[in-house]
Amino acid sequence: MADIRHPALAALGQIDWEDTGSIVRGGETVFDALVNDPELLPGLLDNLRVDRSLRDLCERYDFLDKLVLHDDRAAQVRIRLHLYRSGYFDRPHNHRWSFASYILSGRYTHRIFGNDQQFGEDTDPDSLVAVHERIEGPGDSYALHHTSVHTVQAEADTISLLLRGPAAKDRFLILDRAAGGSFWVYGAAQESPEQRASKRMSESCVDETIGRVATITGAASAVLRS
Repeated sequence: MADIRHPALAALGQIDWEDTGSIVRGGETVFDALVNDPELLPGLLDNLRVDRSLRDLCERYDFLDKLVLHDDRAAQVRIRLHLYRSGYFDRPHNHRWSFASYILSGRYTHRIFGNDQQFGEDTDPDSLVAVHERIEGPGDSYALHHTSVHTVQAEADTISLLLRGPAAKDRFLILDRAAGGSFWVYGAAQESPEQRASKRMSESCVDETIGRVATITGAASAVLRS
């Protein structure tokens, strides 16, 4: 495991995760470094090839791969990279943590429905009206408080960076229109081994996704450049 050091990573503990302005500024610092420092993103991807603790945090879903590039345990902050596959459309949900996001490539339709104080298990998904809707494309970024309810509809091979803060609650709610109901999702500490295993990426999937991301973004690894 390489020791990845960078001023942008060292400053993660200074972000106030209840203040979206602070999250925007902190995210801008991190995203600027990841985009403009030619060594940082390739270095983090290279490190993920060998860092067992980070590989164990990577997850695969039906239309989405989540790579964990950096885990600051002291600050309880992670940097993730999301690779969306064809057909991705998530359901209205809030989050356990506040976050900032940056679009590296591709684009997605982003709809925000408001605050989760008006959002519960009995909420009819068809009753939700977006108060903000826009196309997020390459170079776009935003911060979202954990109480916000939103959805994302992504094009295939869209890649985003996500800077997530400490958990503010134990669970978050997803409204499932297709199933006609809702369900709660809990953090890893409250999941069973079977639940964790069901979404943990296999060794080959992690390496495959790293390679795919490097190809799409042009973030050739240090190994390939040497």
